Amino acid sequence: MYLKVFYCSSLLIIPSIRRASSHSKLRLLSSFSNTMVPSASNNNSHGVVDPSLLAEAWIPWILQDSSSQINNSNKKVDSTKAAMARTIPLLQDAASVPFVCRYRTDVIHPLSTQQVHQLQTYVSQHASLDKLRSKLLEHIPQQQKQQDSIRQQILTSFSKTELEDLYAPFKPPSKGSILDRITSEHPDLVNAIDQLWNDEERSSSISLSKLVSSNKYPRDSVIHLLGTKIASEPKIALVVADELNKHCRIKTTAIAPAAASTEKDKKKEKDHDTTYKNYHDFSGHAKYLKDHQVLAIRRGVGQKAIKMAFEIDGTKMEGCIRYHLYHGSSNSNTNSCLMQLKKRPDLLDEAIHDAWTRLLRRRGTSRLWKDKCLEAEERASQVFQQNLRRALLAPPRPSQPVLALDPGFQAGIKCAVLEASGKVDRLETVQHLGNRREEGVRKLMELLTMTHEKQHDKSSPVLVALGNGHGSQDCRKLLQEASEKSNIAVDTQLVNEAGASVWSVTPAALKEFPKEKPAAIGSISIGRRLQNPLFELVKVPPRSLGLGMYQHDLSEKELDERLHLTSVDAVATVGVDLNTCSHQVLEKVPGLNKLAEKVIKARPFRQRKDLLKVSGLGAKTYEYCAGFLRLSSEEGAIVEPLDNTLVHPESYDLARWLLKTFSWNLNGDQEVPQHKDISLPTQEWKRKWASQIEKASQKFNVSEERVVAVMQNLLDSMLKKDPRLDDETTTTASKEENSSNIGSIEGCTLLPSDLAELEPLQAAAPVRGIVGTVRNIADFGAFIDFGGTNDGLLHTSKLGPLKLTNLLIGQQLGIDILQVENRRVTLGVNGLQMVATPRRSTTEGTRKTKNKRSGSSSNSSKKRSMSTKAAPAKRRRT
Repeated sequence: MYLKVFYCSSLLIIPSIRRASSHSKLRLLSSFSNTMVPSASNNNSHGVVDPSLLAEAWIPWILQDSSSQINNSNKKVDSTKAAMARTIPLLQDAASVPFVCRYRTDVIHPLSTQQVHQLQTYVSQHASLDKLRSKLLEHIPQQQKQQDSIRQQILTSFSKTELEDLYAPFKPPSKGSILDRITSEHPDLVNAIDQLWNDEERSSSISLSKLVSSNKYPRDSVIHLLGTKIASEPKIALVVADELNKHCRIKTTAIAPAAASTEKDKKKEKDHDTTYKNYHDFSGHAKYLKDHQVLAIRRGVGQKAIKMAFEIDGTKMEGCIRYHLYHGSSNSNTNSCLMQLKKRPDLLDEAIHDAWTRLLRRRGTSRLWKDKCLEAEERASQVFQQNLRRALLAPPRPSQPVLALDPGFQAGIKCAVLEASGKVDRLETVQHLGNRREEGVRKLMELLTMTHEKQHDKSSPVLVALGNGHGSQDCRKLLQEASEKSNIAVDTQLVNEAGASVWSVTPAALKEFPKEKPAAIGSISIGRRLQNPLFELVKVPPRSLGLGMYQHDLSEKELDERLHLTSVDAVATVGVDLNTCSHQVLEKVPGLNKLAEKVIKARPFRQRKDLLKVSGLGAKTYEYCAGFLRLSSEEGAIVEPLDNTLVHPESYDLARWLLKTFSWNLNGDQEVPQHKDISLPTQEWKRKWASQIEKASQKFNVSEERVVAVMQNLLDSMLKKDPRLDDETTTTASKEENSSNIGSIEGCTLLPSDLAELEPLQAAAPVRGIVGTVRNIADFGAFIDFGGTNDGLLHTSKLGPLKLTNLLIGQQLGIDILQVENRRVTLGVNGLQMVATPRRSTTEGTRKTKNKRSGSSSNSSKKRSMSTKAAPAKRRRT
């Protein structure tokens, strides 16, 4: 049904938002200009903007992700615009996206959860620019004819770059610049050019030719002023940005290193040579550069390992500017300055050349590269968020006791026996080196026996959480020996131990285990990550989990904020027990970030509304957080049974009426009637239960969408559905994939210990039928822990019918080790009998592309090389 899919999509966390340049934003807005009708004059102050005005301005951006075209129907545009206008005040009032998407479905309909996340980002960015917006509005001349349109764009913009572009025509010259000198020496000339360019009433009496021919004003000063006017036009900047995006190429070359004086410098130089080898002679079209290439080039330039240059055809760029001035501008045939320039092509050409060489080239290339970097950062941040979400919402295994093992050599193997609830039953350190191996096997046998006795099902294997750190292969062999000798089967699961050591030394960890050493606490974290990933991983700083790519190239503050929101959404998706959850989990509940400590001190709670007694927790915070908190009857008698459901307290009266009308039982003693209808779309719900829904809507004065939402919350609560166990969340392959057994671990084995090192593995490759664990996911593939010293890359081209989006962090996969080259391990999915693809060097690609370019031009237009040199330019380049 609509509602179910709607909220499940909220697990996507932050939407796919590209921080596009102001030029592309202006272009998008211009394509949607027929909807931009409200006047900015309706707003009485700079800081408060009518939500309907913001909705009008932002709707092209909201719709562009849901459809590649902006030609949406008027009905869809109007309904989306109205929903945005209703949702913006909620987000401005600090309502979280999980709250809005679960409990305000009638307000946001028909917006998707992804669009609400996108809208929240725009609201946040817009609010951060309030001071700059007020400053710019004060500097716009009151006599400007386009005052209202410029004012509207300033009031609605959420881009600092766009605000700077809009302000460019009114920006006073920098002190000490040539323009400042001209302004002080020839104020009459500056006023005359301003009147001509702005097409003011007195401009008809001004002759541009006389200004140039007279000896009163230097010709260079006139050209300089005209060039500045051309470069300051937002539409000209848009043209330049479009042309650069189409034709500009990025060229990188190696920087000759200075003589290394120390061993440290020599090692650094060698590392740079290895890291940036692909960019020592690289040329690629800026438009088609991959995100990882952009970040690598930026990092290499920052470390002074490579230098970067822009390859641009200056003659072509000046021609584009000239064409736009002649034909592209709406006032090119009425503006007196442009009309006079057309009669003096020599002046026009000189002014365009000055604008391009002095201002637009540097400004345009800087903006182009900045936008490319922002887009790459955005995508890297999204990948990190998606991986974190996958890890946090991994299916739990709370009903089984676990033996957790943290591998080690000299320090021994740190072991922890955990009950099904996560409570620590025993901690042990197993020494196994040298003549202590037999003793180590004996201790592991004791721990296996102890864990096996705690299981309800004695026939099932003992669940073992094995950390994937250094020594995991030796630990696995020792465990296997103990399993055989004790005749107890084991189910060994590799667990990513990244961040366990970080959390083990935090004050929260030491407070929970005051008598234990950090090493032992780390083993407890490994076991709990397998039992309940969400509640254990939220304790660890997301940056320490090793789930992102290029995270050191990203803004630390912004990334941390986004990862925090990802954690908040994950916790809100599952919900928490108010009386038992940890401090780290509670502070991730929407609205309780700074109040978690006070809430814990006020425990135990018997009903949700007791939260209002907590100091500092007001009605608004209670409204935003209450729906995500549960009160379990297992912790004692609770006053209100609905407090243990997904239903928000504001809808309790409606929920009681629905329970009575449909004869549903919250205790789950009897089967939920018609529960199979949950999978039906919303329209079918409304058709099947039309009379009940309509009656409830009228009786409680709420929309029908709100009634359907409460019904969904009740049914999910009665069925005790955990979204982490939902098919839509945990799906790892389609039915077609499962039927072919491609990627299945059935019939696969663990990597033999004699192949754990890269040298013997390289000699033995290909090695097929190995069990691997997904550790990280990027746009180009997944990194798999197959039991060796390095993780291997499963490239998207080696996935076969599997889909990258269906893989989960921690998922086991049957893989083939195809090739080991330059310490890089290439993997393929088991069952496809793939072979390694030979790597092509950058130099070979350069030669091939040059040969192609010297041949047919049609071939060169169809096949673009991302790592080749540009063809020699026949026209002048600047």
